[in-house]
Amino acid sequence: MTKIWTIAKMSLLENSRKQVFHVLCLLMLTVIAGSVLLSIFTDGTKLKILKDLCMTCILFGGAVLAIALGSTGIPNDVEQRTLYPIIARPVGRAQYVVGKFLGTLLTVSMGVLVMATVFGVLVYSFQHGFDKFLPLATLFALMEVAVIAALATAISTIATPAVSAVVTFLVYICGTIKIGYFGGLIEQATSGAAKAVYSVVYHALPNLECFNLKTALVHSDKVPIAYLVQVALYGLCYAAFVLFLGSLNFARKEV
Repeated sequence: MTKIWTIAKMSLLENSRKQVFHVLCLLMLTVIAGSVLLSIFTDGTKLKILKDLCMTCILFGGAVLAIALGSTGIPNDVEQRTLYPIIARPVGRAQYVVGKFLGTLLTVSMGVLVMATVFGVLVYSFQHGFDKFLPLATLFALMEVAVIAALATAISTIATPAVSAVVTFLVYICGTIKIGYFGGLIEQATSGAAKAVYSVVYHALPNLECFNLKTALVHSDKVPIAYLVQVALYGLCYAAFVLFLGSLNFARKEV
C-alpha cells in the first residue's frame, strides 16, 4: 500500500497541474455560480431547478474529468519514459495501475468537492439551511467517478489517450442510458441471438444511473439504506474488476 500511495501522490500532483483540470473545474463552477440568475422563478421552483442544474454539473463534470485524466495518465508516462524508473524499482505493475487510478480519483474528488461546496452554499442562501442529503448525493457521484476512472485507466493500458477517452466516453453514455435503452432492446428483441447479444452488452456495461441521486435530492425523496448499500457494493466490485483486467493486460504489455 505504501508503494501504491506513493504513485497515487505523484499522479495527484501531475494531474493537478494539467490545464484540462483547471479549465473544466472553472467551467462547472461558473455554471453552478450562474444558478443565482434563477431569480425569475418562484422560490419552490427556483430551488428545484438549482439542485437539478448543480447536481448535473457535478455528475457530468466529474465524469469528464475522470475520462480526461484517467485516459492520459499511463500513456503519457510511457511516452515520456517516466514509467521506466518506477517499474525498475520493486514496484509491481498492478500496484502502478492502481496507484494511477487512485491519483486520478483523488484529483477528480478535489474538483467535485469544490463544486459541491459552492452548491451547498447556494442552497443555504436559497432555503436558509443546509440540505442534509447533499453530502450523500455527492458521495455517490464520487462512486460513479471511481467507476469511470477505473474504466479509463484500464482502457488506457491497451489504447492511445484519444482512443481511450472516446471509448470511455461512449461507455459512459451507454451506461447512463443502459436501463432505459438496452433494457428496452432486450424486451423488444424477437431473435434469440439478438436477445443474447443485447443481454451480454447490458450486463457488461456499468449501470451508472444507479449512482445518480439527483431526483431524490431535487424532490427530497427518501432512499432505502438497503439500496444505497447495494449500489455502493456494486460500484466497488465493478471498479475492482475493471482494474484487475487492466492490471492483467498491463503486466503482459511490453513497454
